[in-house]
Amino acid sequence: MKLFFNLILVLACFYGALWLFPEPAPMDDIPFYSDSGFSVIAHRGGRGLVPGNTIEAAINAVNIGSDIIEVDVHLTADDVLVVRHDASIDTTTNGSGQISAMSLSEIQAYDAGFHEIDYPNTKYEKLIKVPTLGALFSELPNQRYLIELKPQDVSAADNLCGLIRQYKKQNQVMVGSFHTLMLKHFRGVCPEVPTSLGKSEIEKLVLLERLSLSHLFISEGYSIQIPFSAGGIDILRLDLVKVMHKRNIRVDAWTLNDIRSMQYAIDIGVDGVITDWPDILIKMQ
Repeated sequence: MKLFFNLILVLACFYGALWLFPEPAPMDDIPFYSDSGFSVIAHRGGRGLVPGNTIEAAINAVNIGSDIIEVDVHLTADDVLVVRHDASIDTTTNGSGQISAMSLSEIQAYDAGFHEIDYPNTKYEKLIKVPTLGALFSELPNQRYLIELKPQDVSAADNLCGLIRQYKKQNQVMVGSFHTLMLKHFRGVCPEVPTSLGKSEIEKLVLLERLSLSHLFISEGYSIQIPFSAGGIDILRLDLVKVMHKRNIRVDAWTLNDIRSMQYAIDIGVDGVITDWPDILIKMQ
């Protein structure tokens, strides 16, 4: 019993010592967030309205008033970044194959006007091709983009950095990825482009916040994109939003598609909501 109490005392002292560490300085303001208001973020360009990750979806999202277009990118066999979520084209075109093993011309030979999940019984009225990220930049040059790097191959990160520089989109792009190592590589090769936090970084942040030790977390990202919950643990909470805002880090909630969850996120002060149905969210503003 004495050993147990001694252990508790040691742990309490250690925990108290951690409280003595200073709070990190807030993140710098960046041009991507020059408009500090709430952002309607069209998930895959608003895939509830138009087949996702297409130029057609992005144009529609902008036309109805979305603030940021969220897209995913993969690298083709001939080193072209295409806008697509899955590693294959099977579920979003009438073709089949892994993007990394196909050339751009092979991929664009198929129609991307449907989705097995989003549009199981519907086909878009016009022919849609899988777009390149460069084509999207050209079509909507003034738009802000949240771009998720899907591959774990660093060549995709290098390619993305080069494309952002080519189109001079350093102030219009926020780069994210589930793969923290990819983000760390991207930050090294493209320090002028802001990133959000990776999955393992968010997990560490959430754990420390729950222990009231969030000041120990040193952020390399300017925003976090978080779901309502993960693994049975509530993630999207007022306390976390307050902590992030104190550090000048934006909080985006994903992927919220019903009015009740959208309203909850707005009520606790998130900076943006990522949704398949931006039209619904826009009407709530």
